[in-house]
Amino acid sequence: MGTSLAEILMEAAALSKEGNDSEAIESYLSAIRIDSDHATAWYCLGVLYSRTGLMEEAVQAFEQSDKIIPNHPPTLANLTYLLADQNPMDASEYARSAMTSISDDEKLASIAGYSEPSEEPKRIFVEARQIEEDLLPFHQDLALEENIDRFDEARSLTSTGDHSRAVTIWKALLEDSPNSPEVWRGLGEALRAAGYDDRANQCLKRAVAIESEPPVKAIDVDVVDEASTEALILAAEAAQSNSPTEPERGDLDEAVGWYNMGINLLSEGKNDEAISSFEKAIGGCPATEIELKVKAQNGRGNALYNSGRYSESVVAYHTAIGIDPNSVSGRTLFNMGSSYAAVEMFDDAIKCFIQALERGLDKQDSELCEKQISRCRLLSREQAKRQSRTSA
Repeated sequence: MGTSLAEILMEAAALSKEGNDSEAIESYLSAIRIDSDHATAWYCLGVLYSRTGLMEEAVQAFEQSDKIIPNHPPTLANLTYLLADQNPMDASEYARSAMTSISDDEKLASIAGYSEPSEEPKRIFVEARQIEEDLLPFHQDLALEENIDRFDEARSLTSTGDHSRAVTIWKALLEDSPNSPEVWRGLGEALRAAGYDDRANQCLKRAVAIESEPPVKAIDVDVVDEASTEALILAAEAAQSNSPTEPERGDLDEAVGWYNMGINLLSEGKNDEAISSFEKAIGGCPATEIELKVKAQNGRGNALYNSGRYSESVVAYHTAIGIDPNSVSGRTLFNMGSSYAAVEMFDDAIKCFIQALERGLDKQDSELCEKQISRCRLLSREQAKRQSRTSA
């Protein structure tokens, strides 16, 4: 077994994926002995306890995770399902809290509507639906399987240049789930691919705004009202009508040249020029060159961060992850955590840093990441105290 927290967490995750639940549980318990406030370790323990039938221990683990990082939607949803039979009133409260982020789950809605026990209580909870350990920051909607398939279909269409059909799918998903950050982000990516950068940025900012719970004044994110939403839909419709006649855009050599120039400018500290170069690389990149698009978005995020444009850097990192979730590295998550911390969104920063450790960092960066986690936890508690005094 590893000796550092990061090594133990990586071993625990590997054991869990292999189905070696008992050893995985022991590894996560070892991590908790090192850091008793490690929310992810408690959360993963809850998943493993539930998987092995230790429901009481699962509830205790999820409750501990919720104390450390309150109102994390997957944690709340798991508590809802686990408590639905034995403590329906508490389950109902957890369900109502979870539904502020998970708006389209019928089971949650049913449990949230529970009020008074009847003489013959109806069995609402049939089986505990285990929620996967979420590797990406950040308050993601628990979409139904058919929606996940539609997400993949829409992204596939965008990658092949069929922007019209991609936008059609995202529009339909948006009508069903208007408060889903993933849907807003998907529509933004489709609009950007179709050449509507301004509207795309508004969609991506809307996604970040939805994920910010509660919204923090320090972050400069446009609040999109109904009129703005309608404008975004109109832009999507324009993309539908225009994209079929648009020729295939993008020259790979030229895009690579702009990307390399952006990297050089970034290393020289010329951040504004680097941003421009990365944006030209993104705009001119062929639709099939996913890896280059991801690298350019990450480079743009780094340049925006160095320029102090933290909320915009978060959008850039999210865009990179949305293009190819499997390509996200520990370094990208660390950078995104730094951006969240800079705008005082400490809980989101903590999640990014924790996931950065799980994705792998070198020794020096791992130590820095663990220090950032401790620092953000302290700042988050101080922030909560200030907000409590303000609301009192």
